[in-house]
Amino acid sequence: MLPFRWNNPFKSTPDKHAPSTELNQLANDRQFIEGHLDPVFLIDIDGTIIDANQKLGLLLGYSTADLPNHYSSLMTPQERARILPHVNRVFEGHEETYIANFLHTNGKSLTVLVTTIPKYESQLIAGMYVIARDMTEDNQMKEQLETMTFERKLLRDTPHLLAFTIQPDGRLTDRTNSFISTIGESVTTFDRLTQEIHQDDRSSLMSAYQEAREQNQNGDTFTFRFTRHTQQSYFFGKLVGHQGVVRAIFSNETHHVNMAEVIVENADRLKDLYDYTDATIYRRNLTTGHCELYTNGFEALFGFEPSKIKNNPSAFQRIIHRQDWSNVKAACQQARDGIAQHIYYRIHRNQEVCWVEERMIPKFDEHGVVTSIVSVCYDITRFKQQETEIWNLAMHDTVTNLPNRSHFMSELQQWIQRHEQVAVLTLSFNSIHPINRDFGYTVGDEWITATANALTDHLPADSFVGYLGGDDYGILVPNLANEQEVIQFCQSLIRRSERYITVGPYEWSPTVSVGVSRYPHDADQPNTLLQYAHTALGRTRLHGADPIVFYASTFDIDSFRKHQLGNDLRHAIEEGELFLEFQPKVDIWSGRLVGAEALVRWQHPEWGRIPPSDFIALSEETDLHIALSDWVLQETCHQLQEWKNRHLAVVPISINISPKRLLHKTYSEKVLRILRQYDLSPSLLEIEILETGILSDNVKIHESLNQLNEAGIRIALDDFGTGYSSLSYLQRYPIKTIKIDQQFVKDLHDSKKTQGIVRTILFMSEEFDIDVVIEGVETLQQLEILRRLNCKIVQGYLFSRPLGVEAFADVLETPILTTNQSGPTVTRQGFSIDATITIHRLNRKEVTIGSTPVLLTKSSQQSLHFYATVRLPVTKNIELKMLLSHSDEQIELFVQPKSMIELDNGIYEYEATYLNPSDARRISTILQEHLHMP
Repeated sequence: MLPFRWNNPFKSTPDKHAPSTELNQLANDRQFIEGHLDPVFLIDIDGTIIDANQKLGLLLGYSTADLPNHYSSLMTPQERARILPHVNRVFEGHEETYIANFLHTNGKSLTVLVTTIPKYESQLIAGMYVIARDMTEDNQMKEQLETMTFERKLLRDTPHLLAFTIQPDGRLTDRTNSFISTIGESVTTFDRLTQEIHQDDRSSLMSAYQEAREQNQNGDTFTFRFTRHTQQSYFFGKLVGHQGVVRAIFSNETHHVNMAEVIVENADRLKDLYDYTDATIYRRNLTTGHCELYTNGFEALFGFEPSKIKNNPSAFQRIIHRQDWSNVKAACQQARDGIAQHIYYRIHRNQEVCWVEERMIPKFDEHGVVTSIVSVCYDITRFKQQETEIWNLAMHDTVTNLPNRSHFMSELQQWIQRHEQVAVLTLSFNSIHPINRDFGYTVGDEWITATANALTDHLPADSFVGYLGGDDYGILVPNLANEQEVIQFCQSLIRRSERYITVGPYEWSPTVSVGVSRYPHDADQPNTLLQYAHTALGRTRLHGADPIVFYASTFDIDSFRKHQLGNDLRHAIEEGELFLEFQPKVDIWSGRLVGAEALVRWQHPEWGRIPPSDFIALSEETDLHIALSDWVLQETCHQLQEWKNRHLAVVPISINISPKRLLHKTYSEKVLRILRQYDLSPSLLEIEILETGILSDNVKIHESLNQLNEAGIRIALDDFGTGYSSLSYLQRYPIKTIKIDQQFVKDLHDSKKTQGIVRTILFMSEEFDIDVVIEGVETLQQLEILRRLNCKIVQGYLFSRPLGVEAFADVLETPILTTNQSGPTVTRQGFSIDATITIHRLNRKEVTIGSTPVLLTKSSQQSLHFYATVRLPVTKNIELKMLLSHSDEQIELFVQPKSMIELDNGIYEYEATYLNPSDARRISTILQEHLHMP
């Protein structure tokens, strides 16, 4: 037996607080133990049971002989450890009362109230009395009482549970909270309760009450109704009697009753839905494969009865279109896996193809397993037909009935995926705008229809054509091997399309042009390819351009440059970035200065010097042409005054005026006001207007020119012979000078016809007393021919380029010019390298545009030189990226333009600084290798 570990510091120490009379003298120990009503036993300081009464054995189930001899055997080790502090206090001389759990021989635990009293011998604690009172039944009764109290409270507080007790005198007690909230606090008697319920239910309640009260047994369940504030509640339960007291328990079944009514109502609605809905609804059991539920429209939609699926599971597969079966099968599998599906497919019904829209909704059991699939189907054949019609309307032009641009782009995307090479052509008949203007939109639509027919009649079967707008068309041609094949195809289109096209009483021979981009040569995206083809088409409309133009990456830089210049032009006028140069007009025999033409120039802070041809046209697109014309007028008069003040022999200066500026009635008044402001004679100013500018024969232009002429200002007709030259212009307008365009001068030495035209103009002008100025004289040979033709005044590089203000002032001091042959041209050197260049950064922002070919010619440790056909900005705010190939390696380097020289043949020579100095040595090495190549 394990010892009970007592902590007994008083074993040999007298207890000062011990009673004066020892316990063994209190009515004898044995009498105390046996005579006590509760089990009592005595243990020594080691825990050994010295004596015990029979009640202890009865309590624990032991006989007197089998009673354990040690206190520790009466409980578990955990319990011994728990009560140890109480035992220690007893051996310190204190009485202790506490609850302990003793072990019964049957293994059950008994709850015991333990009272322990120290036993003294010779004033020393020799042991202790243990009095044990069985508290097990008391605890059980307490627990039962607590359970009953809890259940009663639960009954009272449970929502929708209406319970009460009917006392013999009719009083209602133990009313639950639900009773009070539903029936009312004031209903305290059974009589009052019967008055509150529905009158049809009162007799049933009274009968149930009498039966329960008199027979003391459970009655049958029944229902009664209770109405408050027009809302009716239903209660379901029974009455139970016992000795005249009746206990009533009812549950509030209002919700269930209402739900039952809703279910019935919904069942009726569902029946109507199944009978009359346009949708076909059916549920298919995945275990049996049968249709368990289906609406009346099933057979009408699918063409067979649902029972056929039971006998022939493949019935569905047979009616589904072959091209759609794989999609339907995959959707069914997804639905079996628990994923709802929404699909469209075709079926064969009554020898017709019909469209079905179906939603598949999986249904799960309590274990999350899909047991069936509910399908909701619609016959959407009519909608699909309408969709096709709408698509045709949306994707085809109503005038030509050709695919429109959206359809064309969609087709191009598919062609890129199908073909290795695709030529994208944009073809224009270039006539729709004048036809609409002169003959109206009805004739214009007929013209568009005629051009579409003329084009489609000659296209090969494997091509595709779409309408882009106006009289422009897009054409796709597959697998043209090289550029020459594309050119031949385009030429065949132009030859066939330029024949006379008749529209009603009218007949036109259009001028057809074609822009070309190629996949994958130029781009691999549909939008980009069409944009590039359209850009190339725009180039065909430039003066002297071919009718067939292939897209080149240089167009991107030109377009970007044009966009930048358009944005900056207004700023240039306001910030003084414009300046004038003056090109002399000289006597053809003596070289004497007889006048000059004021030419506006623009020194752009980023793009460098901009020629007039690049920005004057931009000003015409907005109202900036007014500000530009007025600035040229103001600045020219200012310079004339400056030269007069310096006592120079000033000559008449001509300025170019946009015809749009002459449309303003106040222009002539403005010119005269500025002449007065600078104290200038009107004879010192000449207004030049293009021949094409007076083609419209506008009244306002006519009035403005007459007012200027009457004021003494000479009017010159520029580029005579380039438009629809008419003698009537010379008759109607106050023209004092005509200027023959330089295109006639270029052909003088080769063409007798050109010489005859110039001779005729000179003779006619002499008869009309009109001065003639020949523009673009650049060689001595041209000068000699013009002298023989008796021309008097010329203008061109042979005598002088356009001069700045101070350089022209020097000419005014010595007004005799000598001939000067034209400047240098560039030829390709044997050691040059082909490369491409693009703008990488501008004003610290990255720019993404195409590249242009360049020719590298030399390199130093800091810079390289190259030639290009496009004008690039020369500024520190730009960074250029150059790409070149060497030994199968693609080399990329970044440079910054340092200077630019514009050569006579349309080529620009650039010097650029390396941004990475290590590139200089590499490029120099490559140039040296090219130098020694055979």
